[in-house]
Amino acid sequence: MDVSWKTGTSFGFRDAWSVGIVGPYVLAVWIGNFDGEGNPAFIGRDAAAPLFFEIIDSLRSQDGEINMHSGHGLADLNLTKVEVCAVSGGLPGPACKQTVSSWFIPGRSPIAKCDVHRRISVNSRTGLRACSDGAPGTRSEVYEFWSSDLLAIFRQAGIPRRVPPPYEPGCNLEMTASTGAGPRITSPQEGVVYSLRVSTINEERIPLTAITDADTRIVHWFMNEEYIGRSMSGKPFYWTPTPGKFVVRAVDDLGRSAVRDVAARIVE
Repeated sequence: MDVSWKTGTSFGFRDAWSVGIVGPYVLAVWIGNFDGEGNPAFIGRDAAAPLFFEIIDSLRSQDGEINMHSGHGLADLNLTKVEVCAVSGGLPGPACKQTVSSWFIPGRSPIAKCDVHRRISVNSRTGLRACSDGAPGTRSEVYEFWSSDLLAIFRQAGIPRRVPPPYEPGCNLEMTASTGAGPRITSPQEGVVYSLRVSTINEERIPLTAITDADTRIVHWFMNEEYIGRSMSGKPFYWTPTPGKFVVRAVDDLGRSAVRDVAARIVE
């Protein structure tokens, strides 16, 4: 029986897919959590594909003429094959060492270049990241720059990644702040007004969290320009809120920053 099918694994292992065409039927299988929480088991070929083919077997048992349907061939579809980074799935960047062929839909498929693989200078003696590229006594190496949320999932799944070493001491923040990606605040949420109950106002806590680049170790938190504490990359900092409107600022240890408004009000 001819089956045209494709699996997919969403960013952050949030869900797994298997979609295809068998005879006159279009079949899609989705596996995931309704709250969007990631799970390293949500891989298309392992989680969704087996159920996909079980359903096809059931369809075949009920429709003996399922193979009589003739669909379009690939020549009739607006598809082409392109080379993509074997690790990230993006279009290959200059630092991508391995590529694979993948189907591409012109005008529809993502066309962003892979930014996971980046070439940096490493101090040949200490193994630490050099303050500037190409300095004497350094060597050029390619590392993977995964965001903190994906790194956490890789660790949970026991999948090692080649993350960059920390900068050597004494690097200028003005220089490091201009490289890589700054933090992205995920909590407090945009546009949400947090309710504080009078009976438990002294016990209320709002987690401050941010997704950070792979070279971030620490995130410093500010509330209306006042320093309130720090957290390790990928970990929350718990803020004791008071009623009012505030500006939250997250600044990583390389000088990159993000801001977000937050509001809290008292309710009975």
